[in-house]
Amino acid sequence: MKYYLIALAYACCHLVEAQTITLRDVHPQSLEVRAFQVTQNTNLEISGTGGVFRDDYKLLIYYGWILDSKTRRVVWHAYDDIRDRDDLEDERGKYDISESIQLSPGTYELYFTGAHHSYGWGGEWGIEDLGDLLEEIFSTRERNDFRRSVQEDLFVQVRGDGVKEVEIGDALGSNLKDAIAYFVRAKDEELFEQGFALSDDTNLRLYAVGEGRKDAIFDYMWIYDANTRERVFEMSYRNTRYAGGAEKNIKLDETIELPAGAYVISYRTDDSHAYGKWNALPPDDPQFWGVAVYPATTADKANIIPYKAPKTLEPVVELTRVRNYELVSKGFDVKKDMDLRILCIGERGHDDEMADYGWIVDADTRETVWKMRPYRSERAGGAEKNRLVNDKIKLPKGKYIAYYRTDGSHAYNSWNSSRPDDEEHWGITLWAVDEADLSAISYFDEDSYTASNVVVEINMISDRDYRRERFSLENTTKITVIAMGEGSDGRMNDTAWIKNMDTGRIVWEMDYYETEHAGGARKNRRVTETITLPSGDYSVYYESDGSHSFSRWNAPPPDDPQSYGVRVLVSE
Repeated sequence: MKYYLIALAYACCHLVEAQTITLRDVHPQSLEVRAFQVTQNTNLEISGTGGVFRDDYKLLIYYGWILDSKTRRVVWHAYDDIRDRDDLEDERGKYDISESIQLSPGTYELYFTGAHHSYGWGGEWGIEDLGDLLEEIFSTRERNDFRRSVQEDLFVQVRGDGVKEVEIGDALGSNLKDAIAYFVRAKDEELFEQGFALSDDTNLRLYAVGEGRKDAIFDYMWIYDANTRERVFEMSYRNTRYAGGAEKNIKLDETIELPAGAYVISYRTDDSHAYGKWNALPPDDPQFWGVAVYPATTADKANIIPYKAPKTLEPVVELTRVRNYELVSKGFDVKKDMDLRILCIGERGHDDEMADYGWIVDADTRETVWKMRPYRSERAGGAEKNRLVNDKIKLPKGKYIAYYRTDGSHAYNSWNSSRPDDEEHWGITLWAVDEADLSAISYFDEDSYTASNVVVEINMISDRDYRRERFSLENTTKITVIAMGEGSDGRMNDTAWIKNMDTGRIVWEMDYYETEHAGGARKNRRVTETITLPSGDYSVYYESDGSHSFSRWNAPPPDDPQSYGVRVLVSE
């Protein structure tokens, strides 16, 4: 008897009293969660009241589920029993939740939500034609509309031996303690970046939840090399699977291998459907709306080293956050041959031409050495017209000017369609590929710069402009003429010419058939010609008509609008 009482007392001391955990009074488009521990194998009793209602012609569903905090797998889901459309219509109004499941010791998360379903647009749940509208107005049948008064009646609760509530933050923190980088519970319009470094080839587990469909992805992650800015991995519809809830919820759970180096992981969200504000059924794992990166094994964990941002992450030219109707520029002097990486994000307009774009010109010759071309661009996220080019170029020693121009719509902070993933870089940005080249770059005022071999410069021509400049040559000299103007149908409307003042003869004039497209409207024309002139006195002329000139364009301007005019240089 004595030993029986001792054993009974020991058992009582270690028995965890059954605890009931309840979630109720959840607003539409909201979600509530509570975490709990199970200290022993237990039979968990689940009860409550869910609902299927019409809410402003949409289908509003109340349901709950349970997630294993460690594995992030669903162990019970009320929605599974009413997933089909027929089942949803059978469950109009309130429905009972009453189940029991076996749980092993561990930490779990209980969820309850009221969310809108895509089935709400059409059929018996929506208005598709005049008959549906008349039925909506005059019908007296019970329609199971959602009312705030029933919100308190909708709930889910769990009860079982060995069940004890814990803080959801603690449960989430325990899951993230081994992550080398993470960003979770991502909300609308957020962009996250965090660097990490590897000492050797390393396997990494990537776990991310986001939003996407076959033709586009909206909330997602990617990894880029911190030195080259090249993307080494990107979350896409193809490498993800269904994440529960709305069809657009997607989940990535993949192991990749990366070589030694420094990397940056990024995650971004668009302006709708994210943690805390779901516009459709939430995913099964809403806490991980975002991304977490883990070493795949203990051996891989040993390769994680402190991250130090490369100096090459600092741009050498940055013309970004460009607004509507802007033309911005930056002059830079490359003191030795070097490789530069370019990121240019802009807008593709009509006829497959760029509306917002960047380019680089040689400051001495005004030749375009790089330009954002639509056929070399890729999607930049958001609207289809958002485009980006991530390129690498080799520039010889010399002076250059980077330009970026926007039209009157869809630019930074004034989007008329979905914004790009990296809106902060709307513009053109240049980075040095080699850190040793950073000291070989300086800057100059591009607005006042004139090349040393320029003998005449007439530019920024206005409407009905007529200008003349003189120059003299002591010896027979080879010169280069660079002229830009307006022309169409075989003739120039804004044009330049050179006259020998000793003979009165025109020795050069701008010929439409010798010109090429100067960017912007097709009528913007440009010519570069080298000729040899004898010694003597000369005059350079430029004349424009009454429309389409610098600062008064009636069509898209040329790529280098400051050079609208004529320039004469002594050829080397």
